Amino acid sequence: MLKKWFPQMENFSGQLKKYKVTINDLLEENRKLEARAKACENGKTKDTMERAKLESELHNIQRVLDRIPPDVLAELKRQQQYGKDR
Repeated sequence: MLKKWFPQMENFSGQLKKYKVTINDLLEENRKLEARAKACENGKTKDTMERAKLESELHNIQRVLDRIPPDVLAELKRQQQYGKDR
């Protein structure tokens, strides 16, 4: 009686092995994609932090420039222009 079902069981077992290989390949590809996504996210976070740092520095420089008296700033600009004309 089992002989009747044995070929079908072997075929089914073969199909399961193929599916297992495919599933394992897909799981490995998924792990690689997750690693790439995480690396991109870390890079994005790093870029965001760098941008925030640069914006902070820009605001600090702007505050320093805003404290320079207008007449001094005008004189500095005039001297800079004079140096370019030479």
